[in-house]
Amino acid sequence: MPNWRYTDTRPPGTLSKMPESNHNGSTLKRLLGMPSVIAVGVGIAIGSGIFRVPGEIAEQLHSPGMILLAWAAAGLITMIQSLVNAELSTRYPQAGGEYQYLKSAYGEFAAFLFGWCCTIFISGAGIAAIAASLGDFAASLLGRDGWNHAFGSIAIVAIVGVNCLGLRSGAVTQTLLTTVKVVALFGIAAGAIWYCGRATPAPVDAASMTHTSAGGFVAATLLAYWCFTGATDSVRLAEEVHDTRKLLPRALIATTLLVAIVYMTYNYALLCAASPPEMAGREDAHTLAFIGSSLPISELILITSIIVCIGAISAALLANSRVVFAMARDRLAFQPLAWMSNRQAPIPALMLIGAIAIAFTWNRSFGQILRIYFLGSAILFGLVYFSLFVFRRREAKQATTDRDDVYRLPFAGVLVSLLLVLEAAIAVKCMRDSPTDSMATLGTFVVIAIAYGIVRRSR
Repeated sequence: MPNWRYTDTRPPGTLSKMPESNHNGSTLKRLLGMPSVIAVGVGIAIGSGIFRVPGEIAEQLHSPGMILLAWAAAGLITMIQSLVNAELSTRYPQAGGEYQYLKSAYGEFAAFLFGWCCTIFISGAGIAAIAASLGDFAASLLGRDGWNHAFGSIAIVAIVGVNCLGLRSGAVTQTLLTTVKVVALFGIAAGAIWYCGRATPAPVDAASMTHTSAGGFVAATLLAYWCFTGATDSVRLAEEVHDTRKLLPRALIATTLLVAIVYMTYNYALLCAASPPEMAGREDAHTLAFIGSSLPISELILITSIIVCIGAISAALLANSRVVFAMARDRLAFQPLAWMSNRQAPIPALMLIGAIAIAFTWNRSFGQILRIYFLGSAILFGLVYFSLFVFRRREAKQATTDRDDVYRLPFAGVLVSLLLVLEAAIAVKCMRDSPTDSMATLGTFVVIAIAYGIVRRSR
């Protein structure tokens, strides 16, 4: 097996023009343009959450205005994340995204911890959460109770197979799926407004209106924020993107704006069709507008839901497999995982993530998977955002702040601090809500940390 170890010989905090990286004796080709990058980010962000979450938010907030404000707040948080990632990705535009930032900021140990925890909690558990929803939708559509896990697992296997055909095939498929899901969500929104015959939010009975607490608004915003997660994951494909310096920041901003527009339009339409008390606690809040219709609306919505989930799984596999590939190339993962096909598909990495996701799908419920995902991502992304402080301080010492090859985030200190507070709040909430799953997650972190010592000695 050839040695795919990548050695960054540049001084810390500096960046020369990125060479194309060797793999299998050839190179990682820059095959992705802006549409493909946006399709990946939008594809990951718009998943099963948009169908499950509106009813849960309506349970927390009983005012249409406050509900829309929660969605807007989640979009603002995601935009800040996109801007932070725009600077980080132009500093280190290599496969793996956040893995590369941590390696450059803190060293191999932090990169190893992120890489494997990302593979297990963000890639595996995140995809499993979407697959669990897909299984529920498919079982309901086909009338096969008890087949939920099987349908979710079959979908994962099929999508892994498509991505194994190569980067171009995966990117084209992803662009198509993302286009279909965006059009479908706009279609549901337009249909809801047309069928209910009202273009303003449904009236709310004064008796059902309650005072909105700060805790309720925060809880609702976090639920909405879950629906935006993944919008920045396209940075993991940076090494395969044309003109990273110009394209990635624009693509990240465009991705967040598009997702926010889709979500605000969709939720406004739902609020026109039904009041928050009517939606509260329902996983099928999106069907309320079409009750009594003679058309097979429920079946069409279930089909749309399945397509949305398939697109989200495909995009997550496309982006997250690059983290595993980057680790193996640095000899921080098993060497076969660094193998890239001639069509630029990291087949072993794709298969590993698929296997982890299937394991989560069969052994955890949607809610349990979501809590595992949130706690793991809160810890890991807190480290990622803090790395910007490390790079800025390093630059100041080396007097290299005038570089023109890096997008520089205005008000970085304030914006990054806000993100760190958010991630800390998410971690605390997860540990309070589910101490057992939280202990298992933290225990896995410890095991991976111990594994790093073994890998280092074996090398």
